[in-house]
Amino acid sequence: MSPKISVILTTYNGSSRGYLSSAIESVVTQSYQNFELLIIDDGSTDNTKKTCSSYLENDRIRYMYQENTGLAAARNSGIRASSGEFLCFLDDDDVWKPVKLQRQFEFIEQRLNGAGKWGLIFTWIELIDEQGKVVSYRGHHQEGWLYRSLLLGNTVDAPSSVLIRREVFDNVGLFDESFENCQDWDMWLRISKEYMIFPVKEYLVQHREHRNRISFDNEKIFHYENAVIKKALATAPADISPRTVYASCYMNRSIGYFAADEFQQFRKMFLKGLQLSFKPMRVEHIFLFLLSLFGRRSVHLTRTVKRYLQQRMITHRYGNLGPYS
Repeated sequence: MSPKISVILTTYNGSSRGYLSSAIESVVTQSYQNFELLIIDDGSTDNTKKTCSSYLENDRIRYMYQENTGLAAARNSGIRASSGEFLCFLDDDDVWKPVKLQRQFEFIEQRLNGAGKWGLIFTWIELIDEQGKVVSYRGHHQEGWLYRSLLLGNTVDAPSSVLIRREVFDNVGLFDESFENCQDWDMWLRISKEYMIFPVKEYLVQHREHRNRISFDNEKIFHYENAVIKKALATAPADISPRTVYASCYMNRSIGYFAADEFQQFRKMFLKGLQLSFKPMRVEHIFLFLLSLFGRRSVHLTRTVKRYLQQRMITHRYGNLGPYS
């Protein structure tokens, strides 16, 4: 029999934002059906409980309400209550493609049996806007022992894309509830010190980007990114350069400011990173720095061209309907 997968869907006022039902449906309609779905309601004050109640006739779905204690605590509640051999997470405004779990399980069978000590796999993601339109694509190719590369940036991307072995949490602990943001990066770093990490190179998750997400607040993110780095460096090998790690943090966060059209702050963060170290600098940083000097019209035109080229690439690979639409 195929192993059981526990899906932990965390929500806070998900009903009022209008995406919660789509998230739940994307789990219920998975082609891989040996799962349990735990919906952890982190103190919602809207109709989230009512929305979830319509799904509770399915005996694989459980609804758990708790006082509002934050995302990390909600995920930890789900981990403690789960019973699957593998665990997945889903945010209440993200959506899975119907074959997400199946493709990940097939990857485990075909690639990871006998591959050694692995702990986490993740998929590539489509970025969608508030209306569900695909606006970009994201995927990383690195695999294996990724601790050193993950110190330079969170390349696992969306928590909604991961599948993790249960034993991992027994060994590295649960999510750090002191982090309001970036608790996922902290977790991936701890996992990567003990286990290998692999990508499933297919676009199997739609990750919603909108201004209501906590992740849009660049200043807050930067604060917690620094907290994660400080925690990680406290136990990092002596040959890892803190200046390089912090430089990468500045440069990566500068791209967040660029995405928000805050070009002056983008340049400030990028140059601060350069002062610390040139090593994390990529061609992308130089291109964006030059582009930022030409103003919003040039930036928006470039974004339009990038989306067009990405869509052409995906269409060429998967056909007109896109991957698993």
